[in-house]
Amino acid sequence: MIRKILIFAIVFPSFLPLWAEKPKYQYFGKAYDLSTGKYIYSDNHKEYYNNGKHIYSDIQYKDAEGKVFGTKHIEFDKNSEVPTFKTEDFRDGYIEGADVKGKSVRLFSKRKKEDPLSEKTYTPKSPAVMDGGFDYFVRNNWEPLSKGERLSFHFLAPIQLDDYQFAAEKIRDGVWKGRPALYLRLEVDNFLLKQVVKPFLLVYDVQTRRILQFEGLSNINDENGKSLKVKIVYDYPKEVLEN
Repeated sequence: MIRKILIFAIVFPSFLPLWAEKPKYQYFGKAYDLSTGKYIYSDNHKEYYNNGKHIYSDIQYKDAEGKVFGTKHIEFDKNSEVPTFKTEDFRDGYIEGADVKGKSVRLFSKRKKEDPLSEKTYTPKSPAVMDGGFDYFVRNNWEPLSKGERLSFHFLAPIQLDDYQFAAEKIRDGVWKGRPALYLRLEVDNFLLKQVVKPFLLVYDVQTRRILQFEGLSNINDENGKSLKVKIVYDYPKEVLEN
């Protein structure tokens, strides 16, 4: 049911202004099968800024051979935690996304190229989080999370045309590849659903508050249309981690 809710990873066609022609930061994450450790795909991020503010990101998904099979465009300028976005998988025509206007959100999706586009417009309950907006939820709530507070919110799932109660909380403080890190668990905040949907495990860099590692169901499917269970390890250039 919750198979397409997250991630960590991050294309809604829109006008891209001239001041954002070149990305400020570029980085990538490598996704490995959780069971076998096999390298499956990468998500390649380009972040665009205006006056120091992250406006939008473009992402390309590449298979193990380096071939692009999908894209995402996500806009953070109006609502960083509930962003407008569109993800598309060229292999089977899978699409999901959202168009956010004020407090109203239009969710849309289809699982295969031949399927009609399903959509729903509504006003989600607050606090609400969607897709790559979870990173900003973590950054915006860093202090309570780092102190061990459990935070609940409504996670919007365009593929389900619905939202679900989720909660994030600290697992521990630690070190990740020599850097101080905050280890978090993200899980369905519902007793029955919690029995069938395993938690997502995430590691965030303390200095930059950027995600370093993700474990759980991917927002990318395998060749049979089933969600992959992955570990994604992020690789940032020096200027990002020193920011």
